[in-house]
Amino acid sequence: MQEKELYLLLNVIKQNGDIQRLVREGISYLQIAELTNEAILMKLVTYQNDKIELSELGIMKFEEIKNTYKRTSKEEWIEKDKKSQIAQIDKNAIFVPRQNELTFQVLS
Repeated sequence: MQEKELYLLLNVIKQNGDIQRLVREGISYLQIAELTNEAILMKLVTYQNDKIELSELGIMKFEEIKNTYKRTSKEEWIEKDKKSQIAQIDKNAIFVPRQNELTFQVLS
């Protein structure tokens, strides 16, 4: 297990986050399952009552390695939404998208 992958896994578990973050980092679902199983065997993570949590050892390990991999620059942890970008228009123009092209649900 690589230390960066371990940090990402422990961070997701600590924050009760979404594993999509791990997938965006290039870790496959099979690798996520293997990492989780390995973390449980190393006693970094506990799995009880259908709940995954960091153990005391896992919290200590997370605190030990977090400064190496923690992202402080917002460009590194906020992804641009490329599919919603439009070409630059004149500042006096009003842009009204077609309803069938919206990527979000419009509430009536």
